[in-house]
Amino acid sequence: TIRRFTNARLLRGHALVEDEDLWVCGGVIIDPQVLFWDGRTADETIDCEGNIISPGFIDLQLNGGFGADFSTPTGVREALSTVARGVLQHGVTAFLPTLICSSADVYRSIIPEIVPRSGSTDGAAILG
Repeated sequence: TIRRFTNARLLRGHALVEDEDLWVCGGVIIDPQVLFWDGRTADETIDCEGNIISPGFIDLQLNGGFGADFSTPTGVREALSTVARGVLQHGVTAFLPTLICSSADVYRSIIPEIVPRSGSTDGAAILG
């Protein structure tokens, strides 16, 4: 699916640029000139209503947040989901959950619960 994002402000070279469209296919930004010469157009056009399109942040060390702690052996998956939803609202699109210093037993019970998953509109990606 080829998507054309219009009426957006794009982050380019440390500045917000207006009056440019962003074309995406399969999650990858593409050059619209190639589509033009191939005689193709967008399958979907999305009006961004002046909002900013920019890369998401990746948090490399996150022990929890939004009232959730990854180092508590019960409810780890729920804590991961809570944080994934919360950080997405602040521009973080992926994160690495980390544990505070704990006993070996705590690590053995928690680490298997931390499973990578893709991000979506429901929350940021969990990278492992």
